Amino acid sequence: MLLALLFAGVALFFSSFSPLQHYSGDYLFVSVPSFAPETYEPVISNNADSVVIPLKQVGRLFLIDAKVEGQTGNLVFDTGANGLVLNSTYFRDHVRTGKVASNGITGAVGSVEQIAVDKLEFSDLTYQKLQADVTNLGHIENRRGVKILGLVGFSMMKNMEIVLDAARSELRLYKLDKTGKRTSPGSPEIKVHHTQKIEGNSNILFLKGRIAGKTLNFCFDTGAETNAISSDANKNILSTLTINRRMSLKGSGTVKSEVLIGRMNEFLIGEKQIPNMETIVTNLDALSEAYGTHIDGMLGYSFLEQGIISINFVKKQFGIRFTKGAEK
Repeated sequence: MLLALLFAGVALFFSSFSPLQHYSGDYLFVSVPSFAPETYEPVISNNADSVVIPLKQVGRLFLIDAKVEGQTGNLVFDTGANGLVLNSTYFRDHVRTGKVASNGITGAVGSVEQIAVDKLEFSDLTYQKLQADVTNLGHIENRRGVKILGLVGFSMMKNMEIVLDAARSELRLYKLDKTGKRTSPGSPEIKVHHTQKIEGNSNILFLKGRIAGKTLNFCFDTGAETNAISSDANKNILSTLTINRRMSLKGSGTVKSEVLIGRMNEFLIGEKQIPNMETIVTNLDALSEAYGTHIDGMLGYSFLEQGIISINFVKKQFGIRFTKGAEK
């Protein structure tokens, strides 16, 4: 009842600015905040200093060709997941341990258990002896019509520099020394326009952005097909958004929720204003609880397409080179 009243209040606030139409499409927010925070060190073929991972784009999700315990299929590159989350559809015979309830953007995801995985391979990377969370992701693969083995997050590559180039649909990983410098001196680093310090030791990345003069905490989530703003945000923040329709939102669980969708007009990261990014407005309490920290919003595909992103957890540094709209 409380959520219904909150949504109704937000809808009433925006209805005075523009008529709201219902949108028949949908966006996915596939992240399952997992309870296995380990960081794994892969073996790279030929002991190379770097690897390029081609990404397939289905909808606004990035998929990686992978093999898990002999099963071939796709892993969603999902930085909203702590580690490796597997689809129970394909791993029914594994012994399961532990059991917790997890939350997604639309509320409860259902039970999440753990299994031991002997081997995981994608691109030129091989991982052995892993712990993976397992839950039912069948509705996600049905929605996008592809085989989804699971989700893979930063814990699988956290000890390397991670460069995400959405425009080229590729993920580049570079080996680092203990100080966070690339071990291959011949590989040119990206000249970024903005850097931010990474806080904490989580496998989830939280970024600071500003709207209406307020500093907000955003979850960086490659498993989100668009951005999100919390419906309990300050009214000055909400008033900067242009809202024009409603839509059904599908998260990691089976529950749908109706949300408002529109545009961010005054988002700032550093001194760079990024206008006209698509966003939804929805309640983020369940995700805040799952991540153990309050989040004001999520930066998904609408943010990823703005440029080339570099993440170095050893140096605790996030950087972005803006390529959309043209900062050279």
